[in-house]
Amino acid sequence: MIAPPDLRRGRPRVRRFGAGLASLASLATTTVLGGCALTEVTITESEDVVIAEAQLTINLHNDGGTSLSVYAYLHRTLSGARADEVEGAIVRVSGASNAVVHLEAADSGGVCLAPLREEDDEEEDDEFEPDIGSCYRASVAPSPFSPGETLELEIVVPDGRTLTGVSRVPAAFDFIGLTHEDGYCRIEPDTNYRFNWTEAAGTWSYLSDAWIEGLPEALAGRDVEAPDSLYLTGFAIGEKDTDVLFPGEYGLFDLGEGADADLLRILDDGLPGGASAEVAFAATDRNWVNWARGGNFNPSGIIRIPSVFGDGTGLFGTATQRKLTVSAEPGGEGKPPLCGPAEP
Repeated sequence: MIAPPDLRRGRPRVRRFGAGLASLASLATTTVLGGCALTEVTITESEDVVIAEAQLTINLHNDGGTSLSVYAYLHRTLSGARADEVEGAIVRVSGASNAVVHLEAADSGGVCLAPLREEDDEEEDDEFEPDIGSCYRASVAPSPFSPGETLELEIVVPDGRTLTGVSRVPAAFDFIGLTHEDGYCRIEPDTNYRFNWTEAAGTWSYLSDAWIEGLPEALAGRDVEAPDSLYLTGFAIGEKDTDVLFPGEYGLFDLGEGADADLLRILDDGLPGGASAEVAFAATDRNWVNWARGGNFNPSGIIRIPSVFGDGTGLFGTATQRKLTVSAEPGGEGKPPLCGPAEP
């Protein structure tokens, strides 16, 4: 959950710019008594800056336990010949409780941030080359940190440069009026369900991701083409905005091939019978929200607001999160309990 996409129906546009605008040096000529004078223009070289994008999530399990997942994606402003890599860095997070978590190097193609290519029709797929960076991550259970705790990020790169950031983890939250069994519940086919939860102190935005499976089978008799899996996202702004309608108020992040307007209308009316979804709800801190820019969701304005300082810049955001598995099916023996009353 890095940056919320455009909530307008359809694929969000992600605009990618080149390394920079072409530098133009103009020659000013002045004619004095038949002669010319040239004004010298000095072009400043770009600075090589380390950028760190780190996100830490405390997962709140349905059995009362916790786990921690944290990653940091390190890259540089200057690229070329794998110059973006920041290998061999020391990355750690420490808490007010004196607990410390050290991040280890990992495959950057996995959990770490990955750039999205611009969907320009005139641009060929093979023209896109992803940014190169270095990924660090850690997973710990139970979490050594607690919701509401103040955490500090420290990164030391091999050349001695140091980056730091501070975040206060949002408080824990619970669902209201939800019935589930070991994190599983159901809704009646072709209905919506409104999730409600308690306020999480320190939250700037609640984000919810949903990964829907089984749509082709669920829609087999409706003459509608659907992808095998579908990613949706919804969000609520502010600590007191604590509800979202699933799936009616979620935005379609990636329709995939074969999806059409009929699928959008069906999902507006509810989750089709036979489909299921893994749904995650995260209470995110100020840093997380102010670094997000995508589609119409631009809380930081036209530029991102950093929360990492020192010999570089970037993000250190934290969140608390709960997960559920929701299926659309009638009740019966061996079926999960009804999540709650349906909402049209």
